Amino acid sequence: MKINDMQKQRSEWKRKGWSIPELRGGKQEWFNIVVELVQQIGTASITDVSAFPILNSVDTAYPWRAYAPFLQGVGLVSNRSGVLSLNDVGDTFLKSPSRRFLANLLHDRYRLVGEVLDLLSHESKTVEDVDKELCRDFCLDWTNLSNTRRRMDWLEVLGLIESVGNRKWGLTEDGKKAIDEWIVLSPDAVNFELDYNEEITIAPPPAEIKELLVRLGSDPIMHNKRNTYNIWVPSPNRIENLRTIIQFAFEKVSRSDLFKFIEDEFNLKNSSVESMMPFLKADGLIEEVGRNVYVATSAAKAWCDTGNDLDFIRIIHSHKRFVGEMVAFSEKVVTRNEIYAQAKQYGINTEKARWIMGFLLEAGLLEETQYLHVKATQLGKKFISELPLAEPIPDDITPGSVSFAETTSVSVVSKEPDIFDLLSTSARNPVADGKQSGVAFEEAIAAVFDYMGFEAKRIGGSGNTDVVVRWKDSEGKINTAVVDGKSKSNGIVSHGDVSDVAIETHKEKNAAEYVAIIGPGFGGDTLKNHARKKGFALITDEELRDTAQRARKLGLSLTEIATLFKVPNGMVQLDELIATRKREQDIITLVVSTFKQEQDAMDSLSARDLYFLLRRTELSPSLEELINAFSTLSKEEIGILSQVKKASSVENTTYAIQGEKHCVNRLRALADAIEKGF
Repeated sequence: MKINDMQKQRSEWKRKGWSIPELRGGKQEWFNIVVELVQQIGTASITDVSAFPILNSVDTAYPWRAYAPFLQGVGLVSNRSGVLSLNDVGDTFLKSPSRRFLANLLHDRYRLVGEVLDLLSHESKTVEDVDKELCRDFCLDWTNLSNTRRRMDWLEVLGLIESVGNRKWGLTEDGKKAIDEWIVLSPDAVNFELDYNEEITIAPPPAEIKELLVRLGSDPIMHNKRNTYNIWVPSPNRIENLRTIIQFAFEKVSRSDLFKFIEDEFNLKNSSVESMMPFLKADGLIEEVGRNVYVATSAAKAWCDTGNDLDFIRIIHSHKRFVGEMVAFSEKVVTRNEIYAQAKQYGINTEKARWIMGFLLEAGLLEETQYLHVKATQLGKKFISELPLAEPIPDDITPGSVSFAETTSVSVVSKEPDIFDLLSTSARNPVADGKQSGVAFEEAIAAVFDYMGFEAKRIGGSGNTDVVVRWKDSEGKINTAVVDGKSKSNGIVSHGDVSDVAIETHKEKNAAEYVAIIGPGFGGDTLKNHARKKGFALITDEELRDTAQRARKLGLSLTEIATLFKVPNGMVQLDELIATRKREQDIITLVVSTFKQEQDAMDSLSARDLYFLLRRTELSPSLEELINAFSTLSKEEIGILSQVKKASSVENTTYAIQGEKHCVNRLRALADAIEKGF
């Protein structure tokens, strides 16, 4: 069943979540597992989420903690102070458990469940067919089939679809009845722009979140306390992924259990989860209530209860600079670079601004009008009218030293090498610098790779690639990538612009292991899917520029930078690596500054001493991270920390800081000498 009222469709879309929580156990037993779990909670509320339920439907059961996110997500169970109990929906299901009832809940709670069923109502399709149509119609950037497959698995388990042969799926009789009764949304609900005269109603924040905003608005000094810390969240669907993490922490959870859940749920490395923790704490989503024991904040729990993305934005706006202010700055169409320049006046760098922008786009407060251009939506304009906003601070004022209200706006943008300006300009102007079509862009690409330390050469001409990039890996092996530059005045490289026959020829001719296509932007699923199949990395000029800047700043090796050539997740892996390396540097800065503050009083300090001193800071480094920082700073070639008293355990060995300015000058002089020799 479809509704014509586009505003109602949009409201339905915004109300629903993205990621269906995982349910541990074999797929064919999912329904039976849910029934047994609900029956046990109905008999007696669960007070110990670390305990194991007794399940007859599976051989191996998991702790209640592992099942709680799904039961809460579909709306069967409430969690209050760590106690799981049935709500009214759960009581109804307990009295008459049926597959259709659970299917209704999934459709009501999560996006693209009924829409998958609707696609299959027209003709039978494979999982790949359904995924392709969903990504095309709803403008999704899903990199694999997992999201679509999970929806179809549930539809199969609950008896709404069935295999019809040749890997295709069709509707069952129950599926046909469901599609007649369910409200199915049109793709226009995602792309629909509200009329300027249309009334927009925004649900007020719950009391816990309203309190944060009132506090921020009542005292200008509070704006100055908003943080500028790094952000890292698993993608895509970052807001929904955060909600899944917060729901897991509704009751007290140990650091190790929380880390394991996030690693398993999103297939992440421990270092990536470590990079996420400071953001979760600094932005008011989780809090440490005991040594290595965490729980969701009351505001975060309230957000999960409402399911409203705007409540999430309200929370991070209360804790982080340039959130609502970014929407206000984008009242009229602005470029991303203009936003990044404005962000610096709030102490927010380009990388952090990009993350904030991603949240605002997901929440529907910003929209992309064209490539690299954004503006506030009508919803966004209405939303920020209810937020306490801050004024920017001048670049010559250290963030945190004065109140935003006491400053005036001064715009100073750091100067970048000319090659980055040329890269951006020539990506969208094929005849930049008065040269033949594409030549300036190819030269800029080669120059940027050379800036990072690669051996890069522009070839060009008929019958060969545009740029050849070479580097030695850690084992001394020479690796080669061929790069095809695509300068487009409309900002979009399409499938018709790429000749895979020519690229394969160039790859073979240069004995290359990798292929990259670099352009201002890439349009259409056909090109993206084809590139993924062929192993061609698609890299925008903006991604290349940012990689070069961050690689230079963080001292990444060529092997590490070359991760961007890997398909399909090279850029994601590189972002994870950069986040980890940035965190390592931030921890070293924090260690040195803490030594300077505390050494006079304590003479010498151990890694364990600093762990207790720093565990409630934004970074909240782990003991292992501090041990690694001590090891780096005490190396002979650096020598800022000197050992005072060796202990049987490395974390208790004490150190003192010495000659830090001399060490910095010596390292800087050494770096200058090496660079002059290039």
